[in-house]
Order: sequence, then C-alpha cells, then structure tokens
Amino acid sequence: MRRLRVHYPLKRGRVWPLFGPCGVIKAVDDMHFDLHAGETLGIVGESGCGKSTLARALVGLETPTGGQISIDGHNVTAYSDADWRPLRREVQIVFQDPQASLNPRMSIAQCIAEPLKTLCPEVGANERSARVLEMMQRVGLDAELKDRYPHEISGGQCQRVGIARALVVRPKVLICDEPVSALDVSVQAQIVHLLVDLQREYGLAMLFISHDLAVVRQLSHRVMVMYLGKVMEQSARDALFEAPQHPYTRALLSAVPDFEAQLPGERVELIGEIPSPSNPPSGCVFRTRCPLVDHVCAQQVPVLRRVPSGGYSACHFAAYAESPMIPRTA
Repeated sequence: MRRLRVHYPLKRGRVWPLFGPCGVIKAVDDMHFDLHAGETLGIVGESGCGKSTLARALVGLETPTGGQISIDGHNVTAYSDADWRPLRREVQIVFQDPQASLNPRMSIAQCIAEPLKTLCPEVGANERSARVLEMMQRVGLDAELKDRYPHEISGGQCQRVGIARALVVRPKVLICDEPVSALDVSVQAQIVHLLVDLQREYGLAMLFISHDLAVVRQLSHRVMVMYLGKVMEQSARDALFEAPQHPYTRALLSAVPDFEAQLPGERVELIGEIPSPSNPPSGCVFRTRCPLVDHVCAQQVPVLRRVPSGGYSACHFAAYAESPMIPRTA
C-alpha cells in the first residue's frame, strides 16, 4: 500500500459553516506499509484514528480518495464491486461485533457456507457441506451447532463462526477488525491462540486491528501506531514495545501498567483531548498533546524516517524520543 488516503467531505450547514470552503475528514491520510505471507501487522491507536476505515478500504468497502492498494500484484485502488469479486476469495475480513456481522435468519452452517456459494460456484453442494463441517471443527465449533442460529450461541462461538466464514474460501489475506474486543478475557485468549494456529497452518498474511496492546504484542510480528489518520510509528514488535521512538507510542504504553514498568526513561502522559478530525492541527497532528512539542512541529509535517532500532517514526525528534525527554519550548 502506498500513500493511501480516505477522505470524507463534510456537508455544508451541519458540521461546516454555510459559507466558505467545505472541509474534509481525513480518516486515513498518507498511509504506507507492506504485508507479507505468514506475517501479522498489528495496528493500534485511540478510537477515531482511522483503523476501521483502513480495514474497510483494504477489502473494497470504502473507496480511497488517493494512493494505491496492491494485492498480490493487482492494483485494486479504483476497483468497482464487479472488479473486486474475483479477489474476494483472496481477501477476507472478520468484523468487531461477532453477532451483528452474522445474518440472524441463517443457521450457523448457512452463514459459513454463504461465501462458498457466492465466491466458489464450482464447489458442489456435497463438497460445500463437507468444507463447512471441516472448518467448524478447525475453529473449535461442535458439528451439532450447525443448525442453530446466531442468537442461540455465545459471543465467542459467534466470533468463531465469523472466522470460519472468512477462512472457508481459503484466502491469502485476513483482516481482523477488533475481533476480540467484545469478548470476555478467557474467550479472547482462545480466539488469539486460534488465529495464531490458523496463520501457521494456512500461511495467512494478517492485519490485526486492536486497542488492546497486550493482544497485539502476543499476535504481531510488526506493529503500526496510528493517530488522526496518520502513521506515527512502525516497527518490529519487540523493538516497539521495548524502545518506542515516538512520544505517542510511549504515551500509549505508559498508560498500561504491565508495560509502564518496562519502559526506559520517564513516563509520558498525554496532554489535553484528541483534536477534531475535521480540523486537525497544522504540521504534526500530534503536537497539541505532545510533551516534546517545539516551533517546528506546527510548521512542518514530520515524515516517517528510519530510527536506530530499524523501524520508522514520524517525529522531528525521533532520535531523542527515548530518555531524556526534551522539555516543552512552545
């Protein structure tokens, strides 16, 4: 993916004034990353930073404003629904709310079989039924549940149905949008272990979106940190959690007791509230909450540049983002 942008124009008279230029919400702005087979890229950030919009754009549910999305050599940026159809088998998504993502009028077996009927018409009814039962077993669902409906099973079982439905067509890429946030902690652990096992078995490239840093650390090979539609930092998992280079990453980790004690240097606290995405700050979008802010932060947009750990950080002071902290001068 190269320089991806997903912007939403604001309607005049509601959020924006009746006169003057109409604004836009930059849900995803200048996003850039690669994802390889057998790899998990974890994406973290506060609510409203653009994580779910990014996921929907990657599966063709949102139309990019600019940039490029390439999947297995195909530039899908301007694809229509008809163009996307052959690629639906390659790229699947697991949504955040397990029950809301399932058709309440379909049985569990029908929910899982639906992608096969739609995307794999060459698969006959007998083989389709066999693959559904096989996938149910693979994700830990008893075959006796196949005739039940989503409201008759638990949230964890519904999420397993969602995973089975996504994997039954044997995709190459799996997008997971907060797949465990609505589940109990014990069920979360089961789903995380399931995803790890399935990735090893099928060689999936996986994008895992979550606000739970512990889950992201357990699952991911690389981690990307987002704020107001932009990438703040991207690095290998261990490097990011052990030596975060961006002050926003440090602040996120400082807010979690398990990680705070492991961070070198001082604890970082966020200042103020997250700005409106319809009117982001000039220069660095994080500058209004950053403890390192200086005059240059308001004047120039920081670009992602390599840092000593081998990752990338979008901070004018990335080389100094560890201890000691640079005092506020503006």
